[in-house]
Amino acid sequence: MTKTTLHIPVLLEHVLRVFSRAEKQIFLDLTFGAGGHTRGLLNQNEKSIVYALDRDPHAVELANKMAKEYPNRLFPFHARFSELTSLFPNKQNYFDGILLDAGTSSMQLDTAKRGFSFRHDGPLDMRMNTSTQSVTAYDLVNRVDEATLSRIIRLYGEDRRHRKIARCIFQWRSTFGPITTTTQLANVIQVGLGGKTSDVDKLNRSIHPATKTFQALRIVVNDELNELYNGLEQAYTLLKSGGTLLCISFHSLEDRIIKRHFQGIVLHPDEFSSNLEGTSQRSEAEKQLRYDIQTKHVIQADENELDENPKSRSAKLRYGIKL
Repeated sequence: MTKTTLHIPVLLEHVLRVFSRAEKQIFLDLTFGAGGHTRGLLNQNEKSIVYALDRDPHAVELANKMAKEYPNRLFPFHARFSELTSLFPNKQNYFDGILLDAGTSSMQLDTAKRGFSFRHDGPLDMRMNTSTQSVTAYDLVNRVDEATLSRIIRLYGEDRRHRKIARCIFQWRSTFGPITTTTQLANVIQVGLGGKTSDVDKLNRSIHPATKTFQALRIVVNDELNELYNGLEQAYTLLKSGGTLLCISFHSLEDRIIKRHFQGIVLHPDEFSSNLEGTSQRSEAEKQLRYDIQTKHVIQADENELDENPKSRSAKLRYGIKL
């Protein structure tokens, strides 16, 4: 069963404040999701235009419906970040503002059959595009070896208990057969870690002990970090000089990539994994100054927004102006 919840776009007031101009602006929303940020931009200035992108076909369906409300102002596209320059081959230095919200949308998390969250019992899927992607969370949980599973949880979930979690998953599937649902996986992890119902994060907030493992699986299934890195690099070529890039992240791996992009640290493809593991060494001389960074400290949700939208608690906003 799908649980329907009211979609509240994260840090919307800050986004609109950053992009507030009297003149017409042309925006690229790289993550349409349920359309909250796009709608805000269109309503804020009736002269502005938004090109909206999403890799999730369900999100694109919503975008096409919304486009009827804003004729000739909203143009939806079904594509990944890494397809930007091929999607817009003639739009270098074209957009006044580019918005990237790297989080998983409420629409995905609250739909049980998508398998993104253990809050709803569903199949272990986690694919953002079910029409083209083949590898699922089920495949990772039930078919990769224990050492690989441990590395996935360590690198992409940043969970210090990665070996123990991988071991209990491997032992369960070896003894009882495949792990098939989100709640089953969450329960296996919880039991394997001693039966605790919750952990605490760095800010002493309660989180389920399976949270980081689910994050790791989702990242690998959708190749999220490579997509994010490629999307940022390609977005830079599409943004006008003097245009604004605004990024919202929800965990440290995303934020690290975004922060380094704004700092001008350009990674080579063969350095990407080592950089995640903290072993890559890049000199200051190899930085490329590309943005005037406007956020020396990240912008986060205030108490009012946290009360209204608890999902915003992990959101971090950074933005810069292209030099």
